[in-house]
Amino acid sequence: ILNNIFLSCQTGEIVGLLGRNGSGKSSLLKVIFGTLRADNQSVRINKSYFSHPYRQNAGIRYLPQEGFLPGYLRLRQVEALFQIPTEVVQEFNELNMLENEKIKDLSGGQKKLIEVLSILYSDADFMLLDEPFSFLSPVAIEKLTIHLKNVSSSKGIVLTDHMFRTVLQTCDRLYLVGSGVLREIHEPSQLVDIGYITQLPD
Repeated sequence: ILNNIFLSCQTGEIVGLLGRNGSGKSSLLKVIFGTLRADNQSVRINKSYFSHPYRQNAGIRYLPQEGFLPGYLRLRQVEALFQIPTEVVQEFNELNMLENEKIKDLSGGQKKLIEVLSILYSDADFMLLDEPFSFLSPVAIEKLTIHLKNVSSSKGIVLTDHMFRTVLQTCDRLYLVGSGVLREIHEPSQLVDIGYITQLPD
């Protein structure tokens, strides 16, 4: 699926990955995190090589599409475990008054929201977010992008999502995955030239 890929991300920036279904975006994030092995790979964080970053205390966190929080945990336990500021959770109407609810009893949007916040406010220097905006309302997405930008002042974020307009507005740099290769996008108009979108968003 992927061949001769090079991707970089530094603290202080948000890097966006665009690509059609099946292009390898999720696979690339898993290879970086270390849960998927490639025939040839080299993941370096602060110039140090990590073969399996997820279990080597490499300072990197990963938000998978399928979720990761155990269903038996209560929302208040998740907040404490990941040290999410109480005022951050209270900003989102979707999570208000749900402190004692178990994760398994939350809606898809509520669960996705608390999982994204858990990764953002963890102690990691780098984070990989796979479809962080899925299931979220437009208002929640708008608020979440503010937190993404605030957190990125001291952390590096790589995210992929099919909501390309939000990705364009949120990210500092963009890559497009397709035909097994990764292409850096310097101008949004390139996405039209390549045929990824038919026209630029308003």
